[in-house]
Amino acid sequence: MTMKVWTKYISVIIASSVLLGGHAWAVELPPANELAGMNDSGVQLSRTRQYLEWQRTMQRISEGREASQVEDQRETTPEDTSKAVRFQLNDIIVDKSDVLSSEEVQAVTASYIGKEVSIQDLYAIVEQINELYSKKGYMTCRAYLAPQTIKGGVVHISVVEGKTGTVTVQGNDSTREDYIRNRIAIEEGKITNVSDVNKDLLRFNATNDAQLRIAMKAGETYGTTDYVITAYEPQQQVFGLFSDNAGSETSGLYRGGMFWQARSLTGVRDSLMMTSVFSEGTKSFGLSYSLPINRNGTKLGISYSTNSVHITDGPLEDLDVKGHSYAYGISLTQPILTTETVKSEMGLEYGYQNSKTDFMGMHWIDDTVKGWSLFFDQIDYGRTTIFYQKHAYRVGDYDDIAGNTKHFGKYYFNTLYQKAFPSGQMITARLDGQLSSTQYLPSAEQFYIGGMYSVRGYTESLLGGDSGVMGSVEYTVPLTSSKKTNAYIFLDGGRVWGESAYDDTLLVGTGFGIKTAIGDHMSVNVGMGFPLIRTINDEEQSRARVHFSFNSQF
Repeated sequence: MTMKVWTKYISVIIASSVLLGGHAWAVELPPANELAGMNDSGVQLSRTRQYLEWQRTMQRISEGREASQVEDQRETTPEDTSKAVRFQLNDIIVDKSDVLSSEEVQAVTASYIGKEVSIQDLYAIVEQINELYSKKGYMTCRAYLAPQTIKGGVVHISVVEGKTGTVTVQGNDSTREDYIRNRIAIEEGKITNVSDVNKDLLRFNATNDAQLRIAMKAGETYGTTDYVITAYEPQQQVFGLFSDNAGSETSGLYRGGMFWQARSLTGVRDSLMMTSVFSEGTKSFGLSYSLPINRNGTKLGISYSTNSVHITDGPLEDLDVKGHSYAYGISLTQPILTTETVKSEMGLEYGYQNSKTDFMGMHWIDDTVKGWSLFFDQIDYGRTTIFYQKHAYRVGDYDDIAGNTKHFGKYYFNTLYQKAFPSGQMITARLDGQLSSTQYLPSAEQFYIGGMYSVRGYTESLLGGDSGVMGSVEYTVPLTSSKKTNAYIFLDGGRVWGESAYDDTLLVGTGFGIKTAIGDHMSVNVGMGFPLIRTINDEEQSRARVHFSFNSQF
């Protein structure tokens, strides 16, 4: 809401309070959702949770490029195929296999029996049998042509189907050994299917912050293969500080915060994270916990967050506007596809949020929102590209201060595309949006544009509506040979619509900036944004706006 509109409402409320002996609740107050934007504690809490979720998504994208396969460290000796002696092949006897059926073996040998063959043909038969092993994923199983005297045109082909010898797990300082063994299909004394192990390895590395490498080598006992599973674990406990000017001008533009994360808290790659964000008039706290619950990568997540907001500047400063919100959620996520280049998952989440705002000592907003979200996301890794997409549909209901209950539904999405060039330049494109089948959504469920993480050049959450879209294109160029300091230019735009939106619904901004890494633990991003549409709902926007953020992790 603009300053002029607020001034009109303030005048009405003050005058009515005098006439009615201070009973301002007898006056028709402005609709509760017109306190939207960063004045509303529910909006601030929702936006903070979205920001932290996006940071976790970016971390997941950057950590997910590793692809792993079982590494074969056994020595191989090439066969000597130089001999050219030919003879009549009357029969081939192949050792009994626990992996290949007799029909599969006969399909290879039948075309050679009864014909004149050379030693090279025998090696070709052996190679075809070994291809059958490879296709099935049994890399430790091999056919070979042992030294022999061929009598009556009968050839004997031997097979060695190597069983697993010892399995060693190393490097797992904070991960329980049984957690790793239960998720990688290698069993001592059994024939191991390496294709299945590779699938387990890809799934483990895609769904855990620790990464595994598996090497196989000749076992100490003849006919066996030993496996060494090495875990590469991230720092177990992480502490970070961050700051930006993405707060509200009415409750504190400059924000500071800290976070603490404990990875593999109980040894099963579970994660506990606590965050705190504060400004002059805002304090918020968040707690989240994630726990893998099976070998397929399914995760259970729980979260809780709360905040308090006090207007400290602007036309509402003297009217004692205070707000408080809290929210909790529970979720299940299930990997769908995990390959070297694609990682996707589906999830179901239940969320509950209560938001209250007091105005001149009166309860003005008391909204309770609860609902279910079903989502799908996917990351595609190209040689020089990354494409991330998330699609979700949320349904629920909310109760307002008057006791009215209303149902709502909305579809929302987030996409990110990055293209890297050999010289270090990069193009980043982002598109986010929301489509609502409900008018007058509660403020915490609306779509907002404006600010550092949306349309730069404008104040945070300047415009909100039931539906909306936001797009951004950024071009980055390295300024140093180390590529730690980069300059960028950008073009952002967004639009909101629906009954909750005001007259002006479009924002477009452009600008430039510099981001740099300070050592290995800190980074700074400073940008200058210029609004291309300066008059928004009768209020003139600043000619330029500086956006900055500082992040550190120790």
